[in-house]
Amino acid sequence: MFFCEHAAETGGATPLCRSDVLYEQLAERCPEFLQACEEKGLRYTNVMPSQDDPASGMGRSWQRTFRRETREEAEARMSQLGYRWEWLDDGCLRATTPRLPAFREVSPGRKTFFNQLIAAFQGWQDSRNDPAKAITLGDGSPLDRDAVILAADMAEALTFDVPWQAGDVAMVDNYVVMHGRRTFTGKRKILASLVAAESVIGVV
Repeated sequence: MFFCEHAAETGGATPLCRSDVLYEQLAERCPEFLQACEEKGLRYTNVMPSQDDPASGMGRSWQRTFRRETREEAEARMSQLGYRWEWLDDGCLRATTPRLPAFREVSPGRKTFFNQLIAAFQGWQDSRNDPAKAITLGDGSPLDRDAVILAADMAEALTFDVPWQAGDVAMVDNYVVMHGRRTFTGKRKILASLVAAESVIGVV
């Protein structure tokens, strides 16, 4: 669920892309890339600042990302999640996820491109992060750059934007729809609420 509390002066739409359709198109146009992602999974690496920084790729500090205040608490949480990490001299945290699946089967024989590959490759760029190093295959090997660019182009072709006005509400199935954020000017506040599908099965 998305709710627009305050719309941007210009821009700020939420782009939506059908990730199940994208999976089907990738299977046709670059099956080897798709197979490598499926067999090896993906790993993400992000350098997080010690304070929120709007100029960073994600904007959030490591404290807010992991909802922990101290290094010890953050390390305990990362250990639970299977992360690897390194504390940098400037107080930033370089964190690497465990091997994560690149796809999700939403029904028998129907899969979706369920990952952050395009977001990491295109958007995780700032003074601390290099998109070329932000994501790899699960074994640490680099991704096929041309295939990632093709996937991003295909996703953009499938995408439509939700322009916001104050009070607007949008509901999407996160398992079959990828979403992002367009650039904007002025103040923008979009609230999001996530509900696990399993918690609403059978609810009328």
